[in-house]
Amino acid sequence: MNRIDFFDFRTEEAARIRQKVFIEEQGFRYEFDETDAVSLHIIIYSGGIAAGTGRMFTEDGGKSYHLGRIAVLPEYRHLRLGSEIVNAMCGKAKALGAELCVLSAQCRAKEFYKKLGFKEKGEIYYDEDCPHIHMEKTLL
Repeated sequence: MNRIDFFDFRTEEAARIRQKVFIEEQGFRYEFDETDAVSLHIIIYSGGIAAGTGRMFTEDGGKSYHLGRIAVLPEYRHLRLGSEIVNAMCGKAKALGAELCVLSAQCRAKEFYKKLGFKEKGEIYYDEDCPHIHMEKTLL
């Protein structure tokens, strides 16, 4: 059974997962930023091991939450932990009164988010030479 915990700070476990996935595996250079200080961070544990993470923050007083930095360690990707992380963050946003979840998806992952109810909005743009697309999910 997996366990999900939320934190109001970036944990060492979250930093380690993001370092491994975004910097070492995907080659991003600017992974950690000031948004970490104002975000809720999530860790999903599989068999007691921190296997995935994400963060969420609001810029409009809680009407919507921006989900991001969603990452699962390679050896755990076959367990659908990414879906659990996204669904847990959307559930948390809804519990906090949000009407909308938004995210900046790497284009290679947009089908994953579509399966979770997100829709593409706008044009493709680049973040560190990686194509991204804005996506949104209405919380009912």
